[in-house]
Amino acid sequence: MATYRVYGTVKASPSDGDWELLVETSDVVVATEMVHESEGTFWRRLTEDGHVVLDRV
Repeated sequence: MATYRVYGTVKASPSDGDWELLVETSDVVVATEMVHESEGTFWRRLTEDGHVVLDRV
């Protein structure tokens, strides 16, 4: 089963160290919903098993 992680940052031009883990889940629906929310972050990123799926949403 895949592990999805959603990261967020408040920086407009983030470096690798600027991303903070917001949620870790095995539910792809929850991860997809979370990555498309924007409250409290400038950018969000979705990874699946450590590989970037959506970058800077």
